Amino acid sequence: KNPLRISFTEGKVVVRCQTNLGRVVDEFSAACEGDEVEIGFNNRYLLDALKACPDEEVVLELKSGLSPCLLKPMEGDSFLFLVLPVRLRNEK
Repeated sequence: KNPLRISFTEGKVVVRCQTNLGRVVDEFSAACEGDEVEIGFNNRYLLDALKACPDEEVVLELKSGLSPCLLKPMEGDSFLFLVLPVRLRNEK
């Protein structure tokens, strides 16, 4: 019920989630290219795709905050996952 709010900016990714129990914010560095994007995901769907990836590093391709996300290997074409985003409400 509480989506992950993920912001991709130059050089870093910020993951936020807020529930009745509390709020978490995690930030890590990543090689991001293109415009800044904020997108929401059902955490289970994103986690299922990441768990199924056999590689340690993956490529996430995003076009906008409402477009599906492609998850694929850094090299080759051994797998391809499509994760649909959720519409985010504005933060208060």
